[in-house]
Amino acid sequence: MKSEKRVNQKVLVTGASGYVGLHCVKELLEQGYSIGPLLRMPYANERLELCEANLLNQDDWPEAISGCTFILHVASPWPIVADKSTITIAVNGTYNVLHAAAACNTVKKVVITSSCSAINDGWSNDGHVFDESYWSDLESSRIEDYARSKTLAEKAAWNYWTSIEHGNKFDLTILNPTFITGPVLSNVKHGSATIISRMMDYRTFLAAPKASLGVVDVRDVARAHVDALSNPKTNGQRILITSQPSVWFSDWRKWLQEEFGNKGYHITPIVAPNWLVKIYSKTGFDEQAKALIHRIGPELKFDNSKVKCRQ
Repeated sequence: MKSEKRVNQKVLVTGASGYVGLHCVKELLEQGYSIGPLLRMPYANERLELCEANLLNQDDWPEAISGCTFILHVASPWPIVADKSTITIAVNGTYNVLHAAAACNTVKKVVITSSCSAINDGWSNDGHVFDESYWSDLESSRIEDYARSKTLAEKAAWNYWTSIEHGNKFDLTILNPTFITGPVLSNVKHGSATIISRMMDYRTFLAAPKASLGVVDVRDVARAHVDALSNPKTNGQRILITSQPSVWFSDWRKWLQEEFGNKGYHITPIVAPNWLVKIYSKTGFDEQAKALIHRIGPELKFDNSKVKCRQ
């Protein structure tokens, strides 16, 4: 009965051809939902419809959302080195999706993919255990445009949702995953794979910095998105999704060496001291290395108890 009901519940997945979006589509199909994903898909069946919409074109969204029960808004730009356009697309795209949802009385719930970058960026790791009560510090000189885009887009989402007085007041959940890794389902380029691929060659990853990242498996992220659709405990909540403890780049380097070192990959054996990373970042030779400079320091700590209690 439950699966029969889900077949009649159509879910719109934005960014469905992306890394997380594809895993969300796979999880939705496995749990029995019907899907109207946006953009190209490597496979399709009777429960999968394809459509296309531009995040910045407000007129595209009413038709894309029509008849949907749920929306997974996953689409958002993630270049390794972001710029101001990243902010515009993230904020305006989120507004356009929510505005259309508020005008469509079939939509019961929207789940948005935000990021830990809307939680801990701009802060020093010293003395902090980051949870959902934190917001990235937009006034900090440490914050980057990608984190700014996720923070402003999430704040815009909450502000718009709380201001809905007329029209369809759908339920809203926002998920904040840390660095997402795990199997890929297509050859579409994405930030996580780019970072890992750089680490597989000493010519693009000369040494591991003394920096740590919160990490979460992409399959767990997709499952969290889909489970939130039917879990009322998540309504009106932002939820940090991460494993703990965080992972040091030196550990990544060691694991990659153990797994791929004998398969022709030349992975750096070096862990760089902080002073060397800072000097190298100032040369301007590597913009991606420059983006890491604010990550070096004490262990990055998160409190993931909220996601555990809502499972």
